[in-house]
Amino acid sequence: MQKYSRRRAVAFLLAPLLRHLHLDAQSIATAPATPPHVPADSPAGAQTRTTARTYRADAVILFLGISIYRRAGVGDGKASLEETFEGANLRRTLFFAAGSDPKRASGLSRLGWMCEVVFGPATTPSEIAYSGVLTSSPEESLEHARKSVAAPPSGRSIFSAVSGRNTAGHSRSAITHFEFDASIAWSDRALIDRAESTFDAKATWRETSWPNSPDQAPPTFLYQLATLLRKRSRSATGRYVYGEQEYLLGLELQQPSAERLLPVRGKIRNVRTGYETPFRLWLDEASESVVPVRFEFQPRSFLRLTFEAVNA
Repeated sequence: MQKYSRRRAVAFLLAPLLRHLHLDAQSIATAPATPPHVPADSPAGAQTRTTARTYRADAVILFLGISIYRRAGVGDGKASLEETFEGANLRRTLFFAAGSDPKRASGLSRLGWMCEVVFGPATTPSEIAYSGVLTSSPEESLEHARKSVAAPPSGRSIFSAVSGRNTAGHSRSAITHFEFDASIAWSDRALIDRAESTFDAKATWRETSWPNSPDQAPPTFLYQLATLLRKRSRSATGRYVYGEQEYLLGLELQQPSAERLLPVRGKIRNVRTGYETPFRLWLDEASESVVPVRFEFQPRSFLRLTFEAVNA
């Protein structure tokens, strides 16, 4: 078995960290459209309820299913759900972000975030607008990762940005690419502004009709996940649309743990390609919150990533 140095081992955190945010440029075809519209904020006097957690990211490298290397604190993340109520109107903002810590990841800087804003009734949203940014990482193997670590830092990185809008029976989205400071943090407003500026008249958009959602906006990933988690049923399934592709999401609740956490096993399947992504998360058994206390996924057979909440 090949030995792994710390630099090479931490390199596995590269692309897989945020690969499954579905920022797949190949899914966007060439059909021009106008940028998505996000309705204005709710008027003053609306009631808002927010649940948020920040996370520490830990990485484990596996060989034939056995852990051969682990390191804590290779990055961090945040997840939140904000719900704003005004009478019968409801707006939900769902957010997830994560990024590597260059000081703990051999100087590597990889980040990504996704945000979804859902408008309309709780069970039948009329509109969902979403956006996200991801460091473009070409690494697909240990050798690619090793070369990325060994290469001298350039100071600049290529980022991919997504913007989309789902309405009743319809969706449209686009992906753009841009160069920016490699050391930027995912929470830096400058990165967000730069990403937003790329969706101008030159952006390439694609539109899709969804006959199976004639009366409501097709769900998106974070919204569908939160909807299924809120049911707390033994098993639950749903579908969602992201970047003009359809996915199936399935969840299975497990027996509560000694930590008073409720384990949930999940699986995402791309309807077109059949590719499946398993994951696990843990909810606070004593709370109705759908923001997990811990979540874990294995983007490669040799890599498992765990995000552990570091706040209450």
